[in-house]
Formats: sequence, structure tokens, C-alpha cells
Amino acid sequence: MRSGLIGSPEWVARTGGALGVWDQVRFGAQAVRQELRPRPRGAGAVLDAGRLPPSSIVAQRIDEYARTTLPDPLLEHSVRSWLWGCLLAELDRIEYDEERLYVAALLHDVGLVNRPGPDAACFAVHGARVARGVVSDAGGSEDFATVVADAIAAHFNVEVPLSWGPEAHLLHAGTHLDVVGRRISELARSTVADVHAQAPRTDFPDHFRTVVREEATQRPKSRAAVLWRLGMQRSIHRFHNGAW
Repeated sequence: MRSGLIGSPEWVARTGGALGVWDQVRFGAQAVRQELRPRPRGAGAVLDAGRLPPSSIVAQRIDEYARTTLPDPLLEHSVRSWLWGCLLAELDRIEYDEERLYVAALLHDVGLVNRPGPDAACFAVHGARVARGVVSDAGGSEDFATVVADAIAAHFNVEVPLSWGPEAHLLHAGTHLDVVGRRISELARSTVADVHAQAPRTDFPDHFRTVVREEATQRPKSRAAVLWRLGMQRSIHRFHNGAW
């Protein structure tokens, strides 16, 4: 049951992505609890990181849109997030729609490029609205566009349970692995290296810190602002420097 929960469609419709005071407290507490959870240690699973993007017309059109819209650091981040999501789905034995996960991953940060106006409260919510239109223009069905938009609106949550849909769950898992390294120890270093070879992290940490800092400054009631105030930049730095 997700009605009214932070990141849900009902919450998006009601708040536009702005956290009230108590929601900021609760969201911050969720983030702290997540950071304090023990992380599994071990050799990690050796998985095949080789993946071909879906070949559908919609996926091809979204791929072209992303490659002409996103700066290289965000484009490569989006590709890695898709790869991580696929790998974690294999690890957790989750069935999902390959096309929808790919499209959601490529479009999940479009709100950081197609910047919202001053009245917008959250880049992820704004990006979800942009993505809905982009998917529809590319020929995707209304259900397709809704799944992608809902996944993007939710992806900046601390958690997105599988009950919210496999694509939303895996997009969140993939993006958080790529930004702060969550669950990366469950994958073998050779698998991680294969992903980075396909989509290099060149300039990503500095670029992402810059855009999230701007988001936090411009939209202080957003989820990004709460996570930034809690020290998200340190987690990004720690992961980028190999402390995992």
C-alpha cells in the first residue's frame, strides 16, 4: 500500500514534490537509518554485465532523445543505472519489463537538464512530467508512460519497495548504487569494472554534486535538499574514492 507515501503518485499530485516540515523529519530519519544499516561483505557475485539495449522503436527514440539532451556525465550515469538495475534484478531474481526499465533509466535525470520553473518543488517530479510527454511522443502507450513517470518521481526516495513495481524498484536500486555505492559490495569487482568500462564515470561525481547542490539551494523542501543537508556529497565522494 503506497497511497499518500512520499514519492507515490498520490503524494506527487498532492504536494508537487515539496516535503512539509514533518515529512522532512521523517524522510531524514529514513535516510539516517538506511546509512546505518550494515552492508554485506564478501567476494560479491560475478555476473555478465553485457547487455544490449531494447531494440523497440520507442526505446530507440528515447535513446536518441537522451543522447541529444543529457550531458555526457548524466548520460553515462543513466546507462550505468540501467545496467546496475539489470544486474540487481538478476541477483534478486526479479522479473521486469526490459524496455520500461531502460527508458526510465535514460530519462530519470531529465529534470536536471530541462530545468523546472521557480514554482516547481522537485526535479524528479518535474522530470517525471517531462518524461511522460517524451514517452508519449515516442509512441509509448499511456500505461508505459505512467510506469516510467511514476518510477522517475519515486527514484529519489530513500527506499522504493518492490510492491511499487519492479521498474520503479530497480530504477531506484540502480541509481542509488551508481551515486553512493549502495549494494555494490554484492557484486564482484570484475563485474563493477565491466560496467564502468561500458559507461565510464568520467566527471560524473563533480557534475552530480554540482547539480544536486543547485537543486537543494533552489528547492529547499525537496528530497534532494534533505539528503544534501544530511551529507549526501560525502557519500558520493566516499564511493568515488573506492571506500566500499
